[in-house]
Amino acid sequence: MWGYRQRKPFDRSRLFLSALALTLLIACVLETIATAVAEEVAIRVMPLGNSITQGYSNSYRRPLWIALQEAGIKVDFVGSMSHGYSGQDEYDDYDPDHEGHWGWFSDEALGRIDEWAIGNDPDVVLIHLGTNDIGSGQQVAQTVHEIEQIIDRLRAHNSAVHIILAAIIPVDHAPTSRRIAEFNQHLSNLARDLNSTPSRVLLVDQFAGFDPAVDTYDGIHPNEQGNEKMAAKWFAAMKSLLTYE
Repeated sequence: MWGYRQRKPFDRSRLFLSALALTLLIACVLETIATAVAEEVAIRVMPLGNSITQGYSNSYRRPLWIALQEAGIKVDFVGSMSHGYSGQDEYDDYDPDHEGHWGWFSDEALGRIDEWAIGNDPDVVLIHLGTNDIGSGQQVAQTVHEIEQIIDRLRAHNSAVHIILAAIIPVDHAPTSRRIAEFNQHLSNLARDLNSTPSRVLLVDQFAGFDPAVDTYDGIHPNEQGNEKMAAKWFAAMKSLLTYE
């Protein structure tokens, strides 16, 4: 005869505990996802240049940062500096970090670029350099070569760093602006030659449409209107870079 084994009574407490464990697991997963979204890693952007990047108490950096935030692009401006030349910023509603150094030449930036690359670890670098070099009569080819070396050093620290290189703004002095236009053409060629898939080099034309007679407060440094113009072009280049990726 077949033996008969008595069935154990149904344990409702075990079912309850299993359901509770599953609920807690789902809640934990959802919380982890929410935390990951909230803590999405920001793009580390290093504004690099001279007084036009630093500004006296404001520069293009503020309207650019605001435009990026409004577009939902999470960025972290990085740099060893966090103020204008005056020692303070006119506004406190943006990320002020940068590597804009008043009065500096390209070779001075080159001399510190390794330190800044290590300390700031940028994903994207905005370069507006050469105004002081060209304005002082330095040879165009020498300045272009120094900027090329800066890009080389940035890539040595991060082979996937992206560069947005400015064709620099004109100044309110016709002979110097003609030299700047020549310099910018060489920068355009440099960007074309250095551009690659893992490490983009994009040229942003800050020269075109910028009128130093009305867009600067002294013939060289952008006023609020000039900063807005520059920020709009940096922003368009940033969007183009992110769309490409």
